[in-house]
Amino acid sequence: MPRRRTGLRAAAARGLAVVASARAQFQFEIPQGMFEQMHGMGGGGRRAPRGPSAPSGIHDNFDWLKATSWHWNAWRDVRFGADGRFEAPTPDCQQGQCKWSADESTIYIRWGQAGLHKLRPTKMEAAADTRLKGKRVQDGEKCSATFLSKEERDEDLDLYEVLGLDDEVDQKEIKKAYRKLSLRYHPDKCKKEVEVTKADGTTTTEDCAKLMNRVTLAYEVLGDEDKRILYDTGGLESVKEGVEEDEGRGGGGMDPFSMLFGGGGGRPRGGGKRGPDARVELAVSLEDMYLGNVVDAAITRRVVCRKCAGRSDGKCAGCGRCPNEVRMVQREMRPGMIVQQQEEVHSKEKCKNEETILKAHVERGMGTGAELSFPRMSEQRPGQIPGNVVMTLKQKAHPRFKRSGDDLHADMVLTLKEALLGFSRGVEHLDGRTVTVAQTKITKPGETKRLKGEGMPHHNFPSEFGDLVVKFQIKMPAQLSGAQREAVESLF
Repeated sequence: MPRRRTGLRAAAARGLAVVASARAQFQFEIPQGMFEQMHGMGGGGRRAPRGPSAPSGIHDNFDWLKATSWHWNAWRDVRFGADGRFEAPTPDCQQGQCKWSADESTIYIRWGQAGLHKLRPTKMEAAADTRLKGKRVQDGEKCSATFLSKEERDEDLDLYEVLGLDDEVDQKEIKKAYRKLSLRYHPDKCKKEVEVTKADGTTTTEDCAKLMNRVTLAYEVLGDEDKRILYDTGGLESVKEGVEEDEGRGGGGMDPFSMLFGGGGGRPRGGGKRGPDARVELAVSLEDMYLGNVVDAAITRRVVCRKCAGRSDGKCAGCGRCPNEVRMVQREMRPGMIVQQQEEVHSKEKCKNEETILKAHVERGMGTGAELSFPRMSEQRPGQIPGNVVMTLKQKAHPRFKRSGDDLHADMVLTLKEALLGFSRGVEHLDGRTVTVAQTKITKPGETKRLKGEGMPHHNFPSEFGDLVVKFQIKMPAQLSGAQREAVESLF
């Protein structure tokens, strides 16, 4: 099949900031510099003293710390939430006032009235012999914690592995795998536990209800095209953010995806930040427009390298840094007042430029200006649903025919003899058959002949056709012999 090449470009979008207090939530845009004006301002317009600073987010180096539990100062157990919440058996933490963050090497805990704590791990992994050591900033009191456990999070699952599929499958295969596994782990057939084989070939025993929840989660994400692309380019965290953004914009309908992330009410389907569409042009032959055809169009676009964060081997070897992401980060303005703001942050994902083949289905009767849309095939960006590729058809010039709407036009050059005595000629049509053009009367220069139903098919009614209009030109002899002159003179 013919292949065409073109390129794509994408752009980023602006964002909103959300301010949350203990009892109410307000949404407004944060002007540049407003935080500097607000932070630490007390009554009377005087600036209150600043407290110790801490980063607003969690560095990628500390992803291993998320959803882990620790024994603090040989006293009580604490937990580092995946969303930056710090949980401890103190009133301020139980009211949601405690947060944690991290830079490349240090953990920061904002522990309500107890103030800021800074700690460093003995090694960067959630292991039995890992300890956190540090101090409370305000008085230097030492603190430490020993590792207890790490929760298995939905965010750590490979949803394709849950369904036993690779990441190139289509929706039909996803639905088929879900039906098969949902029957296997249904409460009527799977009562308590079942032996399962992991991707590495080892076997383990799992709870049936837990497996059913995983299968449901995998289908709810991968079975929805928008959620699937968010998952492929940014993981479950991006899917969750997309659902929450939809909730913020409003909408209706019950979304079973909400229960998988702890939601209790209805959430609208789909959503998430959507990238811009890309417009490209595809040159198509008149034959393809007459007969219909599938044309391979090659585009070069940026794609996210799935499961390549932190890797540079194998399939990740050709991948580099992705564009910066826009994510929600938290800032503590003062005790009890946490501000969420959209900021541009370095992406932990990897990207590459890749040639993608789009199958352009050119229907019979289509013409210049007709558009074909390829959903979610524009450039990829982590945490963003790609826009569409909108392909506009442009007809190539043809050596024999010109098109005007659904009519075809062609020129035919006749000899003087044919013009005077009549003729019968064959014209090769776009589908290879021969169309006969004939006249018995005298043909004048510039005269046209219309052949009904021999033009282009109507796009919406391909069984109906336009006409073929043939325009005649007379080729006069360069000169006449004496005998020819006498013969012509004898006619008049």
